[in-house]
Amino acid sequence: MSEEMYESRAIAQLVEQQWKKWLLLTQQRTAKEALGPFPTVAISRERGSGGGLIGKIVADRLGFVLFDSEIVDHVARAADVDRMVVAHMDERSQRSIKEWTERVVQGKRFSAQGYMAHLTKTILAAGEKGNAVIIGRGAHLLLPVERCFRVRVIAPMVTRIERLCASGLKRAEAESVIAETDRQRTDFIRENFHESDSDPLLYDLVINTGEIAFETATELIVRAVETKFPQVLQARLTASPVSERPTVAERIP
Repeated sequence: MSEEMYESRAIAQLVEQQWKKWLLLTQQRTAKEALGPFPTVAISRERGSGGGLIGKIVADRLGFVLFDSEIVDHVARAADVDRMVVAHMDERSQRSIKEWTERVVQGKRFSAQGYMAHLTKTILAAGEKGNAVIIGRGAHLLLPVERCFRVRVIAPMVTRIERLCASGLKRAEAESVIAETDRQRTDFIRENFHESDSDPLLYDLVINTGEIAFETATELIVRAVETKFPQVLQARLTASPVSERPTVAERIP
């Protein structure tokens, strides 16, 4: 067999492989669309409860896109302000935002109202497409109940302190960080949504990670999501290893 014939056959095989891969992906997308709209998992969490980590694992298990600090990045780009500005506003009370912006921000003003407007638009855009896990930021109150699975992750104070200490903080520092974060997040929800983030009736599932391991908590959320939204289970069972998860940039315009 000549070298040219060998190369020609190799190219033909490569083209056929790529064609089959494209056809399979197209069929999977079509089947997924036929299942109906996919949900978003919104996870509210206490500092030190492990909610952020659990959310990441849930996203990996379901093949969903994770939105956590990525939301800060998108809001900063959409508002055309420095990321540090948005990060200091993230899930904080209006008073704290006002005090910080008056002290630091110069030139272009970015208010608490501006932050909430961009945050709301970002979360609604992610929720509209579904297949997402959103950490905090009032997503469980912004998204429609019929398209969202709402989770609250909590833990006893002593457990939360121990976890922060394990990350390198001294006990007094850990207690201070938890107290301040709790206050800011509680005020953020109360001021913007007129609700209490600790109200269990706002959630489909409340998990205490002081008694339940992170992996068990993940399993509970995944199974509950698949029960409330059967199309998620069906899609996961028929998924192929060649399936690719969309990026955050592809999900939010």
